[in-house]
Amino acid sequence: MFWFKTVRQVIAIFRNNQDPDEIGAGFALGSIIGLNPTNTLHNYVILFLLFLLNVNKGAALISVAFFAVIGYFTDPYAHQIGYKLLVEMPALNPFWTKLYNTPIVPFTRFNNTVVLGSLVIALALFIPVWLIGKKLIILYRKNLQEKVNKLKVIQLLQQAKWYERYTKIKGTFND
Repeated sequence: MFWFKTVRQVIAIFRNNQDPDEIGAGFALGSIIGLNPTNTLHNYVILFLLFLLNVNKGAALISVAFFAVIGYFTDPYAHQIGYKLLVEMPALNPFWTKLYNTPIVPFTRFNNTVVLGSLVIALALFIPVWLIGKKLIILYRKNLQEKVNKLKVIQLLQQAKWYERYTKIKGTFND
């Protein structure tokens, strides 16, 4: 039953009447968390924003999982970007030193080349991911939603939803 719920929640992201901008924003915020190594202050800030802003949390969770896989493959490039910014640009050294000596900022782990490079990549991809996520939702709803609704698998999932509600209602009367 767990897989039915998960698949239904993913499909619900595309089918519900939530604004495509909110779903795209969920994808974009999730991409930042997914691309960055875990346990950094900026990931916690993004997580806080996910719950503070009116964005689709399911889209964000899917995006975190998807971009975590992508992040694994982009780590060598992130290292190169971070190394260039932290080491090969001596003009930035006073900035990095001052930033590191600022309270709380070291918890971002920006002094790690992969973390800094991943953050730069994630911020560069933020708007494109938002716009692509929004566009995909609009295209799905316009062109594919009716065809997907006719699939046997979707009908089975919809029946499982009713069966789940039925068992909940039945359980309340039997107690």
